Amino acid sequence: MARPQRSDPPGAIHHVMNRGVDRRPIFFSDADRTEFGTRLAEINERFGVVVHSYCLMSNHFHLLMRCPNGELSKAMQHLCGVYTRHTNDRVGRDGPLFRGRFRSIHVDDDAYLLTAIRYIHRNALDIAGISSVDGYRWSSHRAYLGMKRRPSFLDLSVLDDHFGGDVHAFHRFVARPWGRDNGAASAAELRCLAELAIAERETDAECETGTGLRSRTALLALVPSVDGPISSDLLAMLDDPSTSALGRARRRLATDDRFRDVVGAIAELGGFRSQAA
Repeated sequence: MARPQRSDPPGAIHHVMNRGVDRRPIFFSDADRTEFGTRLAEINERFGVVVHSYCLMSNHFHLLMRCPNGELSKAMQHLCGVYTRHTNDRVGRDGPLFRGRFRSIHVDDDAYLLTAIRYIHRNALDIAGISSVDGYRWSSHRAYLGMKRRPSFLDLSVLDDHFGGDVHAFHRFVARPWGRDNGAASAAELRCLAELAIAERETDAECETGTGLRSRTALLALVPSVDGPISSDLLAMLDDPSTSALGRARRRLATDDRFRDVVGAIAELGGFRSQAA
């Protein structure tokens, strides 16, 4: 089956992620994370790519990238290819480091942009011993707060554009647990969370062929679990699906364990209790 073509218009913002083959490590030490930052600076110089947010985990990475010239694939091929070669030489290994084709999600509005930044910075909380988003060295959150030097490839314009330059407001926004304090996630946030939850769970084969779960179906299954006003917003965002489409999603929820896991993850992130629970 042919690979689905990426949407890559000039100036677009993408949430990009990739992980190690069989979920094995891609960063073996802090030296490797530093090397990865060097390669990010290199694609900034070569392709004009800027990064709005990043988080480097042990076996995967998240990048929120803007590509002025629409050369995402070329930039990522250079980034991952050169990084793999240098890392293999350093640690004495051979063969591919990454699972293959990177995963990218086109970020098409401000709600999606902010949700993606929050999601990326909060990824560090999955690491044992990390209890605060500003306690992890290898994400961009500390640079946003002025706690470390801004790398040349990192664009912090979100701070001025959406938070009036208030680093404390930005930190509160990122640090607040999903779906708490200020209420559950909005419909727009749920759309982003659905795509991210699915991307995190895709198999390598599904990533290659584009045959994985679809966020629309997962959101349809979630509709009965969300609050009334958000439910209405969600249905409108999904173009007012038919009763039969809603029924199909609910039936799949009852019979497909993997689908149920994804819908449950979206509900948990969004601050709802899924009826799949």
